[in-house]
Amino acid sequence: MANDPGLSTDGCIFMEAISGDGGNHDAGNAWWLSPDIKLVGPVSGPDNADAGQINPVRVRFHRKPDGSNCHFLGDEAVSVELWVANPSLVMAPRSHGSARRVGFIGSPMPDPGATGIQQIDWDVPASAPVGDPESPGHKCLIARVYSSSASPSNVAFFLPGDQHVVQHNLCIVPTTIAAFKFMVNTVNPSTLPSSPLQPARVKLRAILDLHPNKVVLGAIKRGLQSIAGFQSLTTTALPNGFKFDLAGFQVTNVIDHSHPGSFPAQTNPSFEAQIALEPFKLVQLKFVADLSAVPAGQACIFHLVQTSTTNVAEGGLTLVAVKQ
Repeated sequence: MANDPGLSTDGCIFMEAISGDGGNHDAGNAWWLSPDIKLVGPVSGPDNADAGQINPVRVRFHRKPDGSNCHFLGDEAVSVELWVANPSLVMAPRSHGSARRVGFIGSPMPDPGATGIQQIDWDVPASAPVGDPESPGHKCLIARVYSSSASPSNVAFFLPGDQHVVQHNLCIVPTTIAAFKFMVNTVNPSTLPSSPLQPARVKLRAILDLHPNKVVLGAIKRGLQSIAGFQSLTTTALPNGFKFDLAGFQVTNVIDHSHPGSFPAQTNPSFEAQIALEPFKLVQLKFVADLSAVPAGQACIFHLVQTSTTNVAEGGLTLVAVKQ
């Protein structure tokens, strides 16, 4: 997506979607696994929130060095925002039930070329309603950091394009159920209709990653180490495939390459479909996979991705199902 117009004059502060990217977020990689946000629940561990507990979240941010010709506003501090959500692809600040801001704090401006770290102690309610963004369990996170005199949008986060904002969407789920199901939220960040009579469409894609790169492996390593019985990552396709169960949606352009023999060698199995979604209205999607052929101790890495119908990146989540 485009950059946030409210932050366009703040050229020196950035966050990294992938370590070392310097704020230039690569929409072709797993940009939703930013290392610059880290939640560790005091009981449940990485990427999980514990009810009735203080859950520390570390937010890391950077300032470009002298000589980079970035535009600096001259502020002595940055504003650090933390947003939390239930497992989600796309989140929007003004969409009811999508994401909630649980941290807003000033932090010292880093020196040129330096990095700052701000811890936000998120006090998770002891009894949040089911579906509330602050309910315990697997969490998706967004951090937004910018010079204190700037004013970001209250409508959209402008991910992955804007250098001031990143998300960390990772869910590692142990399961004994062969017919695996996982619910994930999303919104349509586009305000442009497909036609005068139809809401804008988005493309959903699920990929079983049989060849994870170092970005993905680095992001999931710590969480997998905490799962009892984990032994290895799966390297073979699922005989009965996987998909988004899109009953109740207007669905077109379904391409199912999730079964063995349905995709070229050295590529990953995938499922793809387009659906119509009203702009900025929270919806829930069901992802399903048949894990009956997966041995106990193996983990399947699924990337759930949302783009526009013209393949502009909008959101993503990495889901790791660990068969027990």
